Amino acid sequence: MNIVFLNVLSEKWEEKYSELKKEFPEVNFSNSTDPEERSKVIETADAIVTGRLTEEELTNAKKIKAIFIPFTGTNNFPLQYIKRRNIILSNTHANAKYVAERAVTLALALLGKVVMFHNALIKGVWNRTDDDDHLWESIHGRRCGILGYGHIGRNIAKLLKAYECKITGFRKNISSEKDEYADVITSDLHYVIDNSDLVFVCLPLNAETKDLINAQILQKMKGKYIINVGRGATINEEALYNSLKSGILTGAALDVWYNYPGKKTEPVYPANFPFWELDNVILSPHKASSTPDAIAAMINDTAENIRAFILTGKPKEIVSQ
Repeated sequence: MNIVFLNVLSEKWEEKYSELKKEFPEVNFSNSTDPEERSKVIETADAIVTGRLTEEELTNAKKIKAIFIPFTGTNNFPLQYIKRRNIILSNTHANAKYVAERAVTLALALLGKVVMFHNALIKGVWNRTDDDDHLWESIHGRRCGILGYGHIGRNIAKLLKAYECKITGFRKNISSEKDEYADVITSDLHYVIDNSDLVFVCLPLNAETKDLINAQILQKMKGKYIINVGRGATINEEALYNSLKSGILTGAALDVWYNYPGKKTEPVYPANFPFWELDNVILSPHKASSTPDAIAAMINDTAENIRAFILTGKPKEIVSQ
């Protein structure tokens, strides 16, 4: 068996890489980050560890049986092609509680006007009066909708219960209408929007979720807040900007975006509309999983998926397609 790592091996990854090589001497492990070698090493791989693959690259990978994503998102993969080829796609949800923590932190900062008050005070301006502009909002007892009630969504709900929030979870496939944390679970998007003061978005990006939150949905969100830690394009960019600028949405906290820098070294704005000019938006540069604990957890979990695949032919976590 030939398992190729296409990701850069950090010190923590090097540790797990060495452990796997020692435990499974019969398996050929290799690491390549050279773009010139990429297509060649993919051709001979039985399994690949990477965060991105194209359909063209997979076409040349005749032996491929499994792909291991060292994080959660699957939007950088040709999912339909992978399904047709019966290739196992495995990811990790070990970062879920950390992403949930970030989501709730963003909600607290948004409603608490933390950034606005900070920016004023560094100029010596004290927002101390009791008019509406100088008061912050509490999330205690709020109605919270969670779009994407999976690993991250359930962890968000768990944290919100400490604030006595009423939780409505949204997911496509429902096995039960209630669970330990959600008061209601539904597949009716409009029901969630109508019955929520805060809407947390932690949806994956695919053909069904792209622009799921569109202008029509946002028009129904007068006086509400939205927090997105899933994928930017699940919310229509222009409609989101217009709803914030016009005051339909009271505010938004966004950790995921529409433009990314890639390998560019010059400054890159995260959207095509100037969200950064609005005072009812908190911007975060896609950092929900960027903690030492989350990174270590995802590496460990990916290694466990690889280990299970070698031993049983099936990783611990398999993406449902």
